[in-house]
Amino acid sequence: MATRKPPRIVEEKRRARSVERRIRAGLIAYNADKVGAPKYRRLVLSARNARGRLIGGLAGELYWNALYLELLWLQPGARHEGLGRRLMHVAEQRARRARKDLIYLNTYTFQAPGFYRKLGFRRIGAIPGYPRGETRIFLVKSLRRAI
Repeated sequence: MATRKPPRIVEEKRRARSVERRIRAGLIAYNADKVGAPKYRRLVLSARNARGRLIGGLAGELYWNALYLELLWLQPGARHEGLGRRLMHVAEQRARRARKDLIYLNTYTFQAPGFYRKLGFRRIGAIPGYPRGETRIFLVKSLRRAI
């Protein structure tokens, strides 16, 4: 009886993007089989000054019944002017229009957890000491019903 060699683990360097795409496709197919196709839709909103220069924006993914807010950034001179609140308001409108039930995101203690709390997000988890001396915070906001 021949012994089977155990699978080996390889750190992909030259083919990393290609392998990552295959891994992602495999996971998406598995998830779709369990809970339905996610129907990913990218949401990108930009904030631009009067000359059209990018001064901030947000990016996220609408899928299943949620908007995952991946990025929110404003250049320093554009902060504390209500622009972040306006971007979040438009993102929430898009999520509601797409019939999503919630928005979720993560932030850090050195970023803006208080900003999100003022917008109705609640903390659902955290990783203390990541990065060292800080905490990664996970937040959610219900758009339809209690979560």
